[in-house]
Amino acid sequence: MPVEEKAKNILLLSGPKSHAYGHHECNSDISVLENLLQRQTKATFNTKLFLNGAWPEKSELESADAIVVICDGDEKHVIKDRMAEFDTLLEANRDLGLFFVHYATVPFGRKEPDFKGTYFNRWIGGFYGGDSKNKTLTRYSHIKSKLSDHPVNRGVAPYTIFDEIYYRMEFVENIEPIVIAESIDDVPVFNSPVERMRFGRDNAQVATFESEEERTIFWSFERENGGKSLGMTMCHIHKNFWTNESIRKQMINSVAWIAGLDVPSGGFDALDLTEAQLNLNHSSPAEAE
Repeated sequence: MPVEEKAKNILLLSGPKSHAYGHHECNSDISVLENLLQRQTKATFNTKLFLNGAWPEKSELESADAIVVICDGDEKHVIKDRMAEFDTLLEANRDLGLFFVHYATVPFGRKEPDFKGTYFNRWIGGFYGGDSKNKTLTRYSHIKSKLSDHPVNRGVAPYTIFDEIYYRMEFVENIEPIVIAESIDDVPVFNSPVERMRFGRDNAQVATFESEEERTIFWSFERENGGKSLGMTMCHIHKNFWTNESIRKQMINSVAWIAGLDVPSGGFDALDLTEAQLNLNHSSPAEAE
């Protein structure tokens, strides 16, 4: 029986394909998430997909309980030309939950010398500045998750993942860590020689990070108006991310939490994925650049 009778309206936004096969599969990432939400038994989610940068109607935005965005950032961000409009929406719909995943945490304009992250600081509690701030670039890392006691982590077991991860985010003061990355010595299984090369290049530097804030890769932020937001820097390599049962549970818990639901003590259902479900709206090798 659902924990709450009223269905939650979830808008799921993705951006166009841009990276190599299996990487930045935004359309597939958001489709897998929709599939998991639709099959939940502890809550009811009304979901609607917006693929390849498609944008919801005003009425859909106004009636949404939560919006999840998985897209490229910088000049390819799906909200690039709608920053003020989206800011107005969040002011008007104060209970609207927000979740930006991976490159979506990178705002348009962050390479400008005077960029201050005005919108993203208000929306998700920070952003990835990267080389625009003379900081560390993204890293292909094999990490162990250190989980906080946040509701999003209910029923979630600590996990390891090899992925391209953003570190040293430009946080405001009142974010709450959900996952802090910790280095491990085990050599991961790579999908390609390029991944092996990038791991060797990047992993040593990640191990030198001293503070937990530098290594916070998933966080929550309660906006000034009371809305709930999440940001996550994982989810570059589609298969590594979605085949992880703990991450699947974490993602469902996340959508439920930002939508205003109570997360059960054991979390929501991680659910298994068939090969067909894992590859929903996935690109083909021929489409890879």
